[in-house]
Amino acid sequence: MKKTVSIIFLIFVAFVVYSCSSSKEVVLKVQEHKKLTQPLAPPLDYEKICNVDDVGYKIKLASDGKYLYVGNLDGETYRIDPKNEEKREIAEIDQPIEDALAVDDGYIYVGTNRGYLFKIDKSTGKVVRKRQFPFPILGRIYLKGDNIYFVDENDVVYCLDKDTLNTVWKYTHGEFNVLDVRGVSGICFGDDGLYVGFDDGSVDKISYKGDLIWEVQAGKGSMFVDSDTTPVLNGNEVYVTSVKGYTEGVNVENGEVLWKREISTYSNMESNIFGLFLADNEGNVYCLDNSNGETIWKVKLTNKGNVYAIKLVGSVVYAMTEEGKLIALDALSGKVMDVLDIDEPFSCKMTICCNRLFVITRDGSVYSIYSK
Repeated sequence: MKKTVSIIFLIFVAFVVYSCSSSKEVVLKVQEHKKLTQPLAPPLDYEKICNVDDVGYKIKLASDGKYLYVGNLDGETYRIDPKNEEKREIAEIDQPIEDALAVDDGYIYVGTNRGYLFKIDKSTGKVVRKRQFPFPILGRIYLKGDNIYFVDENDVVYCLDKDTLNTVWKYTHGEFNVLDVRGVSGICFGDDGLYVGFDDGSVDKISYKGDLIWEVQAGKGSMFVDSDTTPVLNGNEVYVTSVKGYTEGVNVENGEVLWKREISTYSNMESNIFGLFLADNEGNVYCLDNSNGETIWKVKLTNKGNVYAIKLVGSVVYAMTEEGKLIALDALSGKVMDVLDIDEPFSCKMTICCNRLFVITRDGSVYSIYSK
């Protein structure tokens, strides 16, 4: 009996020690003091400019270069003036908006989790057209040429006429499974096709006529392997990844996997001629060699939650942690250039407008980040 109690006690102690060590806060100090002339150069400061109430988990502020646009879970759409820090309600459609919002010169296109797509006049707020689809529209909406593109919750990729909202073509991947979390992958547009990730961990290249060109697998296993991150193009390669599995460099012509790393991510990816930047599920940010996937540098940013968003601006990589720390990293070396503690939970992507960086919390607080 004593032996059993001792074993249980030792297991308990080991668990406590592991828990404490794994949750130990990472202390970040500025290591690099470069004076940069680029926009959004460190050191940084921030201010809260408005609140638009509760928003979706993977929300990203849309921009037309002058204003920001966002929809919330109450079905309200807002235009935000980043210079005057003013918000104006454009329309209220009374249906939850998770993330799906795009904007052009005259209209806002809004998707809802009840499967509706609305075309709204930006100046009047009037609904010009609407159409219902069989499944919710949760991810981003894209405008390219005369067409609208999005992926619904049933892993169907739609191409619509932007004027009429009529279907030009649609592409269906897999079969519906009510247990899957679907339809949140972004779309990457190439010269001869588009690249889309799906809940089973695969990424498909689809022609601009809606035909499958090739398919590659980035997930590892059969459950919770979603390829939610938007693929990234770089010349003859496209980079794909999964929330549980691999990050891969893939030949755009034939889908051949050129290199593979066992790095999983909830964040977006960014790239330049120097490398591929992404965060893993353990709070690290990587710079990988574009040609072979080897690590150029790796920096630990947090032990608490994930890094959900990164943004490459010139020679600086900005990374936002779940607990609200924005870290500026030198893109060449990975050295810390600045740390900004906003101290609110974040799971959004970052948006640049008017030489400022904008983020939004789950409760709808919009923050502007700028150079001092």
